[in-house]
Amino acid sequence: MNNKKAQSEMVGFAIIVIIVAVLILVFISLSLNKNSNEFLDSSKTDSFIQATLQFTTNCEINGNNLSYLKLIGSCEEERTCDNGINSCQVLNLTSVSLVENGWRVGEDLPVKGYKFEVKSEGINLVELFRGNETGSTKGSRQTFSGGVEISLVTYY
Repeated sequence: MNNKKAQSEMVGFAIIVIIVAVLILVFISLSLNKNSNEFLDSSKTDSFIQATLQFTTNCEINGNNLSYLKLIGSCEEERTCDNGINSCQVLNLTSVSLVENGWRVGEDLPVKGYKFEVKSEGINLVELFRGNETGSTKGSRQTFSGGVEISLVTYY
């Protein structure tokens, strides 16, 4: 009789340990999912930002076409391109063209939406958003000297 009581206590203890382990796993998974504002590194978004930085824009200053990164600096300095167009306008138009051609968005497509930002010392120079925000995100953020930050978040 004593053996049966000890065995049933051991089974009860094992059940309690299993329940506690399951609760801990649920708690850990919920706490990991809460950080939706953090970037989940994505090689695609990182590569896109790198390619964007190398893109040659149609803004000429002193007869030289500016790269996207140099165009950001020109916009910060509020310079005008040789053709008389404000460099910030060219930056916005170029950003729209690059992002819309690089990321197709739709309900029937893998990418449901995106958010693209170019900031300089906390001030938005470019802010593009298209599609729907979902719980599943991937993105990249790159920071450069002078307080320039470029970020792209894609929603799946």
